[in-house]
Amino acid sequence: MINSKLKGDTLWVYVGDKFTIDSFAEFQAAYCENEFKDIVIDFSQTSQIDSGGLGMLLQLRTHLGEEANRITLSGLSDHILKVFEVVNFEKLFKMA
Repeated sequence: MINSKLKGDTLWVYVGDKFTIDSFAEFQAAYCENEFKDIVIDFSQTSQIDSGGLGMLLQLRTHLGEEANRITLSGLSDHILKVFEVVNFEKLFKMA
């Protein structure tokens, strides 16, 4: 399940337990239906991510184009952080 909340100019997107391709419609709606300056994807409740989830993050980068540096991934568990490190996402996203 994906929830989002606009806090000032920052869109916070809260990812549920699993971030898989099943979350695609909710995830895309969160950033397409809101205007924001920065976006934070909060993974503090997430225990599982698959290649579909990784692909959705890459699609978000493509959607933002030159402004992709406005994306921050936060609340990363050791497991999720290791997945991101294996695919070199630390080079593509800010991590907090």
